[in-house]
Amino acid sequence: MDYSQDEKVVEYGLIHMIDNDRPLKEIFNKKVYEDEFMKLYRLYQQALTAFTRLYDSKNVEEKAVFAKETAERMIAREEEKLDLIKGKNKRGMTLMDDTAYVALFVIPAMDYYHTDASDALAEAMTEGWRSHFPEHQIKRGEFEKLNQGFKKRRFCFITTAACKVMGQPDDCRELTALRSFRDGWLSGLPEGPGLISRYYDMAPAILARIDTFNDSASCYRSIYEKWLLPCVRLAEAGDNRQCLELYTDMMETLETDFFERMTADGR
Repeated sequence: MDYSQDEKVVEYGLIHMIDNDRPLKEIFNKKVYEDEFMKLYRLYQQALTAFTRLYDSKNVEEKAVFAKETAERMIAREEEKLDLIKGKNKRGMTLMDDTAYVALFVIPAMDYYHTDASDALAEAMTEGWRSHFPEHQIKRGEFEKLNQGFKKRRFCFITTAACKVMGQPDDCRELTALRSFRDGWLSGLPEGPGLISRYYDMAPAILARIDTFNDSASCYRSIYEKWLLPCVRLAEAGDNRQCLELYTDMMETLETDFFERMTADGR
């Protein structure tokens, strides 16, 4: 077995698995997630095979060290990328999106390979990322569960996530009012179905980015108090047009300004 070739593939190929320069909203939504994930998986399947062969050739103690060292090299590449970015806010935004990408694509792709070696690498990557970037949290994700979440529309509503943080049940006043607004007045507009579809596409990436914050609960509370509660009051009062304008402002702000403010605050 030519392990030297495998070492080259791991050293110069596998570390690029974390590379991504595309906006998260373009690759993490119901329409494209499965295809984008499989593209990444197929691109690095050979590198994961090379890693597995090297991992299996080692004894128990060496295996753990090898998985950790490989994860550290991948994380070092991220740090090198961040060092080249000028401006604290831009670095913070990049790290936030990269953290979400690693959690939604890279680690699930390692898990999807289904070997002890790839499992050890996924675990080392998760622990290493948390250690190097403590202001961001990252979880072990599985492709099947993430993809199934889109089919069940688990990712569709920022309102649902915010209400959950506030301790509200699924049939709470806020969710009931906004679902009625969506399914009634909004869906009846000529542009309504298009707006609803757009929000479905935007929400997963927004939620994924919020969930990278260690204090994501405070982010959801801020969203709840600043936008969602006023939206509910407007919907209940029958001021549907104003409710739509405020909800639209929320979605557009969450895509850009909100995250810039969060990174500027050091969160």
